[in-house]
Amino acid sequence: MKVTTPSSGGASAQFDVQNKVATSSNLKAAKQADTPTANNDGQVLAKDVYHGAQAPSPALVYDRPLVITASDEQETPEQYSERMDAATGMLFAVSIPKIAEDMSAEFAKVEQEVERLAPGLNDKAWGFSVNEEGALVVSGDDLTDSEKLLLEQKLNENQDLVALAQAFQDTMMEGIELLKGPNERGGYWAKYDIDRSNFADIIDFKALMEQSSQDNEQVRLGDARLNQFTLVDNIGEQLQRNARQL
Repeated sequence: MKVTTPSSGGASAQFDVQNKVATSSNLKAAKQADTPTANNDGQVLAKDVYHGAQAPSPALVYDRPLVITASDEQETPEQYSERMDAATGMLFAVSIPKIAEDMSAEFAKVEQEVERLAPGLNDKAWGFSVNEEGALVVSGDDLTDSEKLLLEQKLNENQDLVALAQAFQDTMMEGIELLKGPNERGGYWAKYDIDRSNFADIIDFKALMEQSSQDNEQVRLGDARLNQFTLVDNIGEQLQRNARQL
């Protein structure tokens, strides 16, 4: 008996059948790919594991520490000249010499009072300076405790002398910072480690005034009580002798 296939949708139906067959084949292939392979005994074989050398290391990275430093701040010649002029005026030419001159006059008053209270004490080896708190402190290995107490009492009673000692310290610190400049280094007094915390261990006002004092005849003729060039030299010598060099 002859069977006749319906003609309606013949080509379209054939295309649908082909698509279904292809899809079914693809799904079967994908499923087989994900299914562990079985050996002849029906046992499932484990996936291959690589037992050779270790996997290659990641790409090498250049691990030298990278140090980034700020470049030195550059000054124009005009800025440098202005800074050095200001530092010179404060430390060597005007401010420090003037303060020391006024200190000498006030210290002479204290010496007179000390001589009245304790004759001969001025002749002992001692010095004084200003500490971080702004008080005048006395140094001297030959002094008794009572002598040191008396000297510090009389020095600090002279408020003008205290204020001048504080101004000396302030001016010297500011002038040294100017010498260092924006790059925090410099020569002259700026190469020494001195600040308010160790100032009293480095600068001895009494020694500065004694070593740079003019004789009485020069003072009588109107000259300064202190020779400013000798004073500046003596400050430099105390820094060299007592301060650590940076």
